[in-house]
Amino acid sequence: MSHRSWCLVFGIILQVFLSGAAKGEFYSSVDSMQDLAQVEQELLNATRSYLETQQQQLDFYRRYVEQIKREHEWATAQLKLDEYLGHPLHAFRLIKRLVQDWDAIIFEPILTNKPREDFRQFIEILTRDLGYPDQSELQGVIKGLARLQRVYNLTTTDLADGIINDLHYDSELEWRECYEIGVQLFDLGEYQRSLEWLQAAYELLRNAIAENNDKIQYLSDIREYAAMANFELGNPKRAGRLLNQILDPEPTHSAQQTRKYFENREPGKNIAEKNPSWFANYTRLCQGKRLPEESSGSPLKCYLDGKRHAYFTLAPLQVEPVHLDPDINVYHGMLNSKQIYSIFVEADKEEMVRSAVSGEGGKRTVRDLRVSQQTWLNYESPVMKSVSRIIQFVSGFDMAGAEYMQVANYGVGGQYEPHPDYFEVNLPENFKGDRISTSMFYLSDVEEGGYTVFTNLNVFLPPVKGAMVMWHNLHRSLDVDVRTLHAGCPVIVGSKRIGNIWMHSGYQEFRRPCNLTSDSYKSLAYRDSV
Repeated sequence: MSHRSWCLVFGIILQVFLSGAAKGEFYSSVDSMQDLAQVEQELLNATRSYLETQQQQLDFYRRYVEQIKREHEWATAQLKLDEYLGHPLHAFRLIKRLVQDWDAIIFEPILTNKPREDFRQFIEILTRDLGYPDQSELQGVIKGLARLQRVYNLTTTDLADGIINDLHYDSELEWRECYEIGVQLFDLGEYQRSLEWLQAAYELLRNAIAENNDKIQYLSDIREYAAMANFELGNPKRAGRLLNQILDPEPTHSAQQTRKYFENREPGKNIAEKNPSWFANYTRLCQGKRLPEESSGSPLKCYLDGKRHAYFTLAPLQVEPVHLDPDINVYHGMLNSKQIYSIFVEADKEEMVRSAVSGEGGKRTVRDLRVSQQTWLNYESPVMKSVSRIIQFVSGFDMAGAEYMQVANYGVGGQYEPHPDYFEVNLPENFKGDRISTSMFYLSDVEEGGYTVFTNLNVFLPPVKGAMVMWHNLHRSLDVDVRTLHAGCPVIVGSKRIGNIWMHSGYQEFRRPCNLTSDSYKSLAYRDSV
């Protein structure tokens, strides 16, 4: 590859990485993985160019060697060697070849191999200086797959066959990929799920066409990992039988070390993982299923609202009420595709970072309960000024109490487990009052999964591009409303993009005044009931 070509490749890679999105991890955002896909495309192009250059050099070496070979064959077939070398021109060619040609044409290019050195530097920049997925990224993706299985009851067999919710995707896994998932889940301590993937790998390999010796070796590797998983699950007899299947035909197999390991320690205990109290409702709602509930009057109906503000006189709000007390409303068609694209353009100017959650003392930490990436947008650009007006006119709140819009994108199995939006305690110093309301814009449709669910209210909302869902996190008394616990379900297929705007109570005294009597009894009654 020419120096100019390599400079071009380096420039593209630098542009992709230094744009900001790829500085963090990749798996927690589909947008970041798009950048990674571009990197792989450039890596593919660079590798292909390197191989083509190497092939051209090899062809040149081969032609040169063939030419010398023909010269030697002619010399020995037509003449005696001394007669051949007795000719001054023949002698000149031989000396010249040995003094100059072999060194300049063959030895130096092979030993220095400039294309190989350029390619090595390219890989070094890619993996060391610019960032590249590592083992933690692979584990993050696999944890995402396990999360999808846990929340949506997806079987390992179906996933391996590319089947999700009875829909067949052209994405069947090979035995090696199932095996890698099983190994990584074993390393993560998810032994039962690891066994399922190892079993899938075993069945695929057993039915695959492969060299007999290689197949036996790989099957033994799968059995050995399955033995270790069984041992950790408290099934030592099953683990021993699996090792016997390896060692009986091949006593010198390395699995003998695993057997010694078992003999010198106690097996694990098969203790079923206890799910949190909200998990049953969470998974049910994520799957689009509600608990049966008694009717409490007339069913909620969609309506048009042109009286909320003069701004909506000619284009009334399309309101879909989904819950009363606390009120949760979906406002459809709030943003069009052009506005959403403009928001993405603004977000691309900022750095996307892994979403964190608040811990003790208000400290922000990265945890698997929230898997996404986010950035923040102020209200200075034309599109964000438009968003600001929408929020102000719909909510009736003063935008002086609004946080910047948080734009988030979810990755493989991206989710946010049940949480409140209010702080209640450890309120950041720069906030004036707690988060009184949430306005969430859906900036994309999602092919499968990614619902917003309210686990205490029996409500699930599928993302609808351009719509906005709004609710209050505080009672009028400004006590927190614990009923508003909500979650973002894992994304199965697709990319979920949302924009959150939280409003604070400190500026809303006259916009949402207290009642004469406190309404916080509703939360107290709810807490007593659970």
